[in-house]
Amino acid sequence: MNMQAIDNRTLAYYATHAEAIFERYEQVAQSGVAAHFSNAFLPGSKVLDVGAGSGRDLRELLNHGFDAYGAEPVAELREIAIAKHPHLQGRLFEGSLPSGVTSYQKYDGVLCSAVLMHLPHNQLFDAILALRDLLVEQGRLLISIPAARPDIDEQHRDPEGRLFNPITPEQLKLLCKRLAFDCISEHVSDDALGRAGTSWHTLLFVRRSAIGKPLDRIESVLRNDRKSATYKLALLRAFCDVAEQDDHAVDWNPNGTIAIPVMRIAELWLAYYWPLIATPELIPQSNAETKGTSYISFRTHLSSLISDASVHFGIADRSGQALFSVFMLTWKAGKLPKPISQQLQRTLKKIRHAIITGPVKFASGGDMFAHDKASDRIVVEADLWLEFCLTGYWVRDSLIMRWAELCRQFGATLPHVTIGRVLERLLVKPDVAREQSIARKIYLNSPDLRCVWSEKALTTTNMDVDHALPYSLWQNNDLWNLLPSHKRINNQKRDQIPSNALLLDAMDRIIDNWQFVHSAEPELFEFEVTRTLGEFSPRYWEKPLFDHMKRKAEVAVFQRGAVVWGFG
Repeated sequence: MNMQAIDNRTLAYYATHAEAIFERYEQVAQSGVAAHFSNAFLPGSKVLDVGAGSGRDLRELLNHGFDAYGAEPVAELREIAIAKHPHLQGRLFEGSLPSGVTSYQKYDGVLCSAVLMHLPHNQLFDAILALRDLLVEQGRLLISIPAARPDIDEQHRDPEGRLFNPITPEQLKLLCKRLAFDCISEHVSDDALGRAGTSWHTLLFVRRSAIGKPLDRIESVLRNDRKSATYKLALLRAFCDVAEQDDHAVDWNPNGTIAIPVMRIAELWLAYYWPLIATPELIPQSNAETKGTSYISFRTHLSSLISDASVHFGIADRSGQALFSVFMLTWKAGKLPKPISQQLQRTLKKIRHAIITGPVKFASGGDMFAHDKASDRIVVEADLWLEFCLTGYWVRDSLIMRWAELCRQFGATLPHVTIGRVLERLLVKPDVAREQSIARKIYLNSPDLRCVWSEKALTTTNMDVDHALPYSLWQNNDLWNLLPSHKRINNQKRDQIPSNALLLDAMDRIIDNWQFVHSAEPELFEFEVTRTLGEFSPRYWEKPLFDHMKRKAEVAVFQRGAVVWGFG
């Protein structure tokens, strides 16, 4: 699969300024990561430098006696490096992460210095997989990532437009751990080019003999399963989302399996496919759709539902976020008119049938999932489910990219079907501001409105609606996750996770706010809590919901390496 590699703007910068970049690096005798070569790789090892740039580290590896090679995506840098240092001919070749460095050769060591931060976030999982596949068992992987850069804007770009996606050492170690790497050393160093405020983390990993069998099976479906439609990717995406958001929808069986209601998966599919089917031009979801011989089984039903909603809500733009947002919010609040509600149920039944007869039956040769007719649930082994819980955050990003690439393959003869266009549709979410505005209106009617974290008095001018568990991590816009905060405090918190101590200190204030919101919007609040906890018990929901919030905060810290925030 020829997935887009390093961010295009970043590549363009390096290509345009190749000569200046080469000269800048030539002026520095040794990079910061080079100091670790002797300890990282065994003498005489065959080592690949992924993202070799000017070839400086590649030359240093050769000077250390390693059988070294380099992969670099920017042709201009490769040409200059070979012209200036002819002995690199035959050792420096084209290649980029995540899919452009596949090789029948295996290496004893791989260097990946100052590369991963240039990758879009949705390619990190595949990038680490690619690096793993280059290594022999017990091979060494040396990675460097920026520890701090003071010149990065809110879009994670430097003044030259290069992408610098934030990756913490904790996040990297957690992901690598799941993909059969053990971190055996870690160092922090200053910038070799002397840039003020810039420092680097260097981490050394060793590849274990194999990743766990459950993750192997997920990876096999992503990489190897034949895909005549997007259904398998949609099912895996749904499992990732349930693992992250709706774990109370899962039943644990005594025979070592878990079960998820098929209709819960169907509801998620409706949200995935709505933006794809709402477009005026065809974005094919199967090979047959491009040929016009047949269409995915629920396309007609979902298209009718979108049309009905467009008429009812008076929103002409069927493909826009506004219609999607209003429909989803009205559905959650239980306020859809009867005709639309009936069409929704017909659509969900069609989707349910597609799930059972398609990916459940055929994914991984039919031995990954099963359908229990008595309970109408999808059954998987508990070990496989645990892998979704542990790695779903990264797997989901990878499979969304693969979904976009698959649509592009289906629509190869359709000029409007590009990876960027499909990604845009796959990432459409209900408008966050719409439900935030509901929460804001409710809170502004509170007789004693105060910041949930600082207890400062709030007014219309200094109040923000804060995602207690950051939206960037959980994509959760439920009313229970929207709390009143002082603007200054919210700006301090940003995408950080409230500490356990802070949550416990704020518990009574959080629950008071929940009770106030519940009294104002009972149907919507109860729907969202039921989806979160599996049920809504009128007499006892506050403590279970708070425990859920606290647990999700802990998961964000220990499984994803999120930064802890403690007010005060």
